[in-house]
Amino acid sequence: MKTEKLVFIFGPTGVGKSELAVKIAHGLGEIISVDSMQVYEGLDCGTAKPDKKHLVVVKHHLVSIVPPTYRFSAGDFKRLAQEAIVDISKRGFIPILVGGTGLYFRALEYNMDAAPKADINLREQLYKEEERQKGALFKKLMDIDPSTARRLHPNDLVRIIRALEIYHLSGVRFSDILNRSSEHRYSILKVGINIAREKLYRKLEVRCMKMVRHGLAWEVSRLLEDGLTEKLPSMQGLGYSHFTQYYKGCLSHDETLRLFTRDTKRYAKRQLTWFGKEQGVTWYHPDEHNEIRGQVEKFCMH
Repeated sequence: MKTEKLVFIFGPTGVGKSELAVKIAHGLGEIISVDSMQVYEGLDCGTAKPDKKHLVVVKHHLVSIVPPTYRFSAGDFKRLAQEAIVDISKRGFIPILVGGTGLYFRALEYNMDAAPKADINLREQLYKEEERQKGALFKKLMDIDPSTARRLHPNDLVRIIRALEIYHLSGVRFSDILNRSSEHRYSILKVGINIAREKLYRKLEVRCMKMVRHGLAWEVSRLLEDGLTEKLPSMQGLGYSHFTQYYKGCLSHDETLRLFTRDTKRYAKRQLTWFGKEQGVTWYHPDEHNEIRGQVEKFCMH
């Protein structure tokens, strides 16, 4: 049986993956976004979606495909990515998966144990528990599944609740589901992208301010007016959660900007910790696009 070939390009947010991927994919492949926020329609200013120029040069998949009210999951990503892989491969191109959502890469690479479906009643109970005592759910997850808790921000309620939900419904910790993954589905070339930590942090500071200048606050205001709440995964993203708190009157504008920038840096650090544990990765600077392109061409030939 023929094994389909994939290229993974991953690294921390803001490092330059998207622009690099277009240079690598031009004339050779098509891009599948591996980003838990870029899937949502109407979330543009804070998700760094590919611009029109890049969309013209290389076809992109899994960008702006679901409304922000939808609870997009790793299972949804796996199913849609597999469909895109078949479509791209049939047309003679190489699927190039680009992004920073580590769980999505892992869900596609391995045959992970199926997690139980969402239980809305249980989720509402957990949200009420958090409302009664802020931080209670993160503490509970630390007690039940510290490995998963250490990967998450204490305010990432969507993923904290999902991990608790899996444990309550199945008795299995989410970290155990990840560790049981063993069967490889594809032949994969893994390309990691990174730069010096200090330079990355400076880039993220500029990036956050640029998102705000381009209308992030207005975008969040519009989403809130449309009835979206902070309980939705789409509103838990960097910037979206911060400006939601701003409009609720919990944060000043200056404090919102400070926390947005700080948490973006912390997220990048957690991404590097996750990807640093991946096996078989060759790491590059984003300027080394010619070297990476050569490796991809060589991989496709063999």
